[in-house]
Amino acid sequence: MRSNEVLMKKSILTTIALSAGLFMNTAVLAEDLKVASWNIAWLGSHEYNERHSDDYKALAKYASTLNADVIALQEVESEYWAKKVFGDNYNYYFSTKDWVQRVGVAIRKDIGLTVKASEYKALDVGRVRHGMDITLSRNGKTTSLLAVHLKSGCFAKSLDKSTVADMPSSTEKEEKKKLACQLLSKQKTPLSQWIDNKQSQGEAFIILGDFNRRFSQDIANDFSHEQGLWQAINDDKKQQLWTPTASKNSDCWGGYYKDYIDHIVFNPEAKKHYIDNSFNQLVFKEKYTRKLSQTLSDHCPISVTLDF
Repeated sequence: MRSNEVLMKKSILTTIALSAGLFMNTAVLAEDLKVASWNIAWLGSHEYNERHSDDYKALAKYASTLNADVIALQEVESEYWAKKVFGDNYNYYFSTKDWVQRVGVAIRKDIGLTVKASEYKALDVGRVRHGMDITLSRNGKTTSLLAVHLKSGCFAKSLDKSTVADMPSSTEKEEKKKLACQLLSKQKTPLSQWIDNKQSQGEAFIILGDFNRRFSQDIANDFSHEQGLWQAINDDKKQQLWTPTASKNSDCWGGYYKDYIDHIVFNPEAKKHYIDNSFNQLVFKEKYTRKLSQTLSDHCPISVTLDF
């Protein structure tokens, strides 16, 4: 075979290999799935929502920057209100709890996901919010998501029965904090039951949303299963759960609250799909004012990217 013919064949083979590699890389990128959580404070018909047209435009701009495929939403009343921020490119799944601070999930249309959605009402242990139980399937892969917004007001206090029972309640403020700890403590059980059910079936799952709990402090305090929410859902490390927020500080609104209360929690099967170092917090560019924390949100969205 002549040398120029050999060179031509090598060139053709190299071109084919490069094209195949480019196609494969494109296919891999196409399989990325960005999953986020965002508490958009009082996004609904409540009197606390004093947003105007420009405020919704600002929120929509941040939603575009977030550019997530799946978004767990908290404090959003309904699809109508969610569309003011995220538009028509998503399907929306909301709880039916009769309260403006509903839990929902927005899932981008036309990305090949099969979705099953149901409410997880067991989290309602007494005037608190339902969760949304979502199963996502694509290309033979399946992952379950539980979107939550747990009881607010007991961010780091021990949740064991004796500690909560001994909390003072002589003032309205003390009584409110004690009730918050009582309700959050009760939510440990349905959360753990959901996890146990998924683990027993060998499923990949992610729990995400506003837990209203500083997991970093649960861990730093070395709480027991009864004392800490993190230890309760992790079954004293037996479940091998992982969240990137436990070892990072929040930069939202200048890092005023450095401990995350919004989390994205993985079990080992789901962690296999996590793309390393993909965790991100979208920080608002504006300087903090109380009004801005109400018209944007007091929470900044967090996200991860999955190979899914």
